[in-house]
Amino acid sequence: MAAASSSLTKFSVKPNPDTTARSTAAVAPITRGKNKRVGVAVRLNHEDWYRATELALREHTSLQQLLVAGLSELLRQRGLPPLSGG
Repeated sequence: MAAASSSLTKFSVKPNPDTTARSTAAVAPITRGKNKRVGVAVRLNHEDWYRATELALREHTSLQQLLVAGLSELLRQRGLPPLSGG
């Protein structure tokens, strides 16, 4: 019996023998992240989402600003510049 393929296999890039000599940029041009702002999805379980939303409400801010502040703090701790958040 053959093993079932992962549902992630449809996202893999299959090498094309005609383009093996070309760079990957020529094969798959970058199409994401070209605009001034880029949307990022964050997946949380319901309890974590509720807690984060409650914190944002208590702090009179948005969940977006909390996430940017948290990532910026991690970057600062590693000696890197923080996110601009804009």
